Amino acid sequence: MAKTKTKSIDILSLIEAEYRQVEKIFAEVEKPKGAKLVEQFNQIYIALLLHARTEELVFYPALREYEETEQYVEEAEEEHEEISVILEEIKALKPTQPEFQKKISELKETLEHHVEEEKGIFNAVRECMSDQELSELGQDFQETKAKLVSNVEAALAM
Repeated sequence: MAKTKTKSIDILSLIEAEYRQVEKIFAEVEKPKGAKLVEQFNQIYIALLLHARTEELVFYPALREYEETEQYVEEAEEEHEEISVILEEIKALKPTQPEFQKKISELKETLEHHVEEEKGIFNAVRECMSDQELSELGQDFQETKAKLVSNVEAALAM
């Protein structure tokens, strides 16, 4: 019997898809009030923390292996830290507090800057890594992310 080969998705496509997902949630966050707003923030919190931790465990170590891309890691990690701090600040607020929506806007701007920065990183990565390497990293990214879900959901509950 022939083996069916599943096409793995490269890591850059996965990361870009995650950004699109979070952008959709941000578009929704600007509309609702109350419980729906909390639910959407929780989705953003989980998505961004999962994304950041997975990138830090899978993508950034791979970037350090190439002279052309290792220069980007420190700034990207700093941006992740900034996003994590803002997430925790929002988590401590009630949606009815005026600061809540201001922090959501700050988070969105910080994320948009990070996404723009990573576009440059992606171009450098495509120059250094083969399609095979990108696919293998994509597989690692998906597996690592799946393992981290319960930890990130627990962090939200704290």
